[in-house]
Amino acid sequence: MNINQEVKGTLARLLATENLTVEHRKVSTAYFDTEKRLLCLPIWKNASNTVYDLLVGHEVGHALYTPNERPENVNKSFLNVLEDVRIEKLMRAAYPGLKKTFFNGYAELWKDDFFGVANEDVNEIAFIDRINLFYKGCYDMEFTDEERVYVERAGATKTFDEVVELAIELYGLMEEKDLEKLASLPNEGNDMDFDLDDFELTPSQSDNQGEEQRIDSKKPAQSDSNPEDEGDEDEQDAPLPSTMGGDTGTVETEAKTDAAFIEALDSLIDEDAKEWVYLDLPKIDLDKFIIPSKQITETLYYHFNGRAMSSRETQDWYMEQLNYGIRKYLDFKKSASKTVNYLVKQFEMKKSAENYKRQATSKTGVINTNALHKYKLTDDIFKKITVVPDGKNHGLVMYLDWSGSMSWTILDTLKQVYNLVWFCKKVNIPFRVYGFASGFKGGRGYYYHGNDHTHPCMSPKENQLAIGDDVDLLEFLSSRQRTRDLEESMKYLFLQCHSFHNSQLGYCQEYSLGGTPLAEALYASRQIVDRLKREEKVSKVNVICLTDGEAQPMNFTAKSTYEHNEGQWYAKSLATTYGKVYFLRDRTTGYTKKIDTCSSATTSGIVGFLREITDYNWVGIRLCNKGDANRMFRQYAMADYEKLDKQWRKERWASIKNDCGFTEAFFMPDRGNGEGTQDIEVKQKNEVATKAELQRAFKKHMGSKMTNKTILNAFINQIA
Repeated sequence: MNINQEVKGTLARLLATENLTVEHRKVSTAYFDTEKRLLCLPIWKNASNTVYDLLVGHEVGHALYTPNERPENVNKSFLNVLEDVRIEKLMRAAYPGLKKTFFNGYAELWKDDFFGVANEDVNEIAFIDRINLFYKGCYDMEFTDEERVYVERAGATKTFDEVVELAIELYGLMEEKDLEKLASLPNEGNDMDFDLDDFELTPSQSDNQGEEQRIDSKKPAQSDSNPEDEGDEDEQDAPLPSTMGGDTGTVETEAKTDAAFIEALDSLIDEDAKEWVYLDLPKIDLDKFIIPSKQITETLYYHFNGRAMSSRETQDWYMEQLNYGIRKYLDFKKSASKTVNYLVKQFEMKKSAENYKRQATSKTGVINTNALHKYKLTDDIFKKITVVPDGKNHGLVMYLDWSGSMSWTILDTLKQVYNLVWFCKKVNIPFRVYGFASGFKGGRGYYYHGNDHTHPCMSPKENQLAIGDDVDLLEFLSSRQRTRDLEESMKYLFLQCHSFHNSQLGYCQEYSLGGTPLAEALYASRQIVDRLKREEKVSKVNVICLTDGEAQPMNFTAKSTYEHNEGQWYAKSLATTYGKVYFLRDRTTGYTKKIDTCSSATTSGIVGFLREITDYNWVGIRLCNKGDANRMFRQYAMADYEKLDKQWRKERWASIKNDCGFTEAFFMPDRGNGEGTQDIEVKQKNEVATKAELQRAFKKHMGSKMTNKTILNAFINQIA
């Protein structure tokens, strides 16, 4: 199995709580940067999710509890084994969710013989190895009464100093035990004369020996004390002391299982792995990023009403065109009232039904006098009250695609938005509607700011998601606007969309359509929602993304290497970067997610990431033709393709839950979706309409009407 490249759940909360950052790099061993609070781990391969979580949790324990400086007067293997016991005990106590992770993870490692004891009787190995295996899942290990005292002491250590003290004491005892074994070896039948002093191991010698064992745990330890061991055949067949690699006993001063484990971990390291790069969300100054609705409305007002015409005839003709656009808006507003009222009715019905399901009946201490006559038959003679739990106050944030590809559908799309806005006004749901675009001057009036080619709303930092200087977030509509101001904003925004295909009227160039920086707009979601919650006192927020295509590829900050602007920050596209693996990381929650740098996966990638680190309800509305819809169905829901295709053909829309990044993603035709109702148009011959033509016209009329209601009805299901 490949390693879990997403840090989430218990592990993510652990890392966030301890203010730790975990990164995988092309390193041979794990290390901890105390200043940056950064834990660097090797890039492992073929490790299951459970083993990965175990290894990360274990190394986090060392980062939190083990000092960087180790004493020199203690055997490293003994110290490592006993310190593992202490830090894993502390981790399980602080984070109970890791208990299962450690248990299941070590079970997998046992199965894969990470400790090198598959062919051995674990009750016959060295005492330090038995301690190591006991605390790593081998709970049926046998100990003598004398040994159990030290096993319990190992499990009771609280400080690193206690571990050091125990390691020194235990190593000394095991050293004496090795010497006792050596002294008791039979010396008959050979001419070898052993001097115990030759085999006495100092702490430094044993330490070096342990390091050699880490390099090759399967190679028997060799002693330099007897250089004449390469004698004749009889001498080589003679019994050897255990410290010389013979089979007369176990070397108690060697922690072979620790060395085997380290060697096995080395085998997990992916030597051919690409470099991993971690990208953080930028901190955004909303006041420098969002162009307020008041500014937008004023600009549009003066554009449409402040023109100086060359003649009275030209002025009259222009006013006729302008009034025509205004009448189109008023006509739509009137026709949409039926759709909005329908939505409100459905919402109130669903809300009432949900409240009824959640209500509870409780008995009071007051006797119901009307039920006294039944006291012999029932004890239920007390008055009852019905308690309905308080529902959550909902808010709505909508991102509207203001890109050039929306030009032919932008007016119908805006009508859909207006239906939602009027619905929110009727049921008192606070809302914000933002348009996102790039590639035009926008409200700031120029492209670049100073030497850096990144947006002034963020401070560029290395390995941080970037917002290009040509990106604007346009606050079109807000529930904080006064009723009159909101009406003016809606009217002139309607005129702007109407004028995109009315050359006589002419649209405002300052807020023309541009690119599709959906990802950049969503970077500010948490800050926008936090502000909405503060201002409107809402507890649950629904985020809607309405677009006709994929978000343009994400960028990250990088410094230019070109001579003319060397050292300047700029936004570098992920789609044009090769040879590296990229991860999105949220330092607040600790969640980390590998991202697909392919441009076609940008929307699902960024939305899926943000959905994991927020508690919002993410709804996607994708305007598309049948071919685009089929492609999305195959990409994200191939198993349900036939069902989705059938639904589209029958109802002219379909939805996918969870698999597109969104809580639910709706796909609907890119034309004719904003109307409240459409007039019945009947083709007739010789002023006579046939029965078939009447049926066709009525079916089309009802289809457009119900499609619109079905989509909006699906939305209110999310918030009812």
